[in-house]
Amino acid sequence: MPPAPDRSFPRRERLKSKKRIARLFEQGKGGFVYPVRYVLLDDSAEESVAGKDRPLSVLIAVPKRHHKRAVERNLLKRRMREAYRLNKQALSGTLSGPCALYASGDVAGYPQIESAVKKIIRILREQA
Repeated sequence: MPPAPDRSFPRRERLKSKKRIARLFEQGKGGFVYPVRYVLLDDSAEESVAGKDRPLSVLIAVPKRHHKRAVERNLLKRRMREAYRLNKQALSGTLSGPCALYASGDVAGYPQIESAVKKIIRILREQA
């Protein structure tokens, strides 16, 4: 029986570096799949030169500007993390570099967020 796919979202896959986050938003290219916006920075060439083999690191954020209440921001972040965690195996090995996902101004339900994340993963896989 084949092993089950890894459905965890460990710390090494989370984008935490302030420098990489700043560079992601300055130089990254992205798009919008309602209700989630994504930004991707392809720095695979730079990382291979540096000798660092990092997995795809993801930043999931919900701006306070659109969602004033922390309860709403936390709810949306949980929904996006779960949708990414369950569908990330489609991206395995195709991308390296940071990626950011963040929500628009509406509080969307989980099925809508999951379909948006799946579509974003499909778009990112085609770009690689």
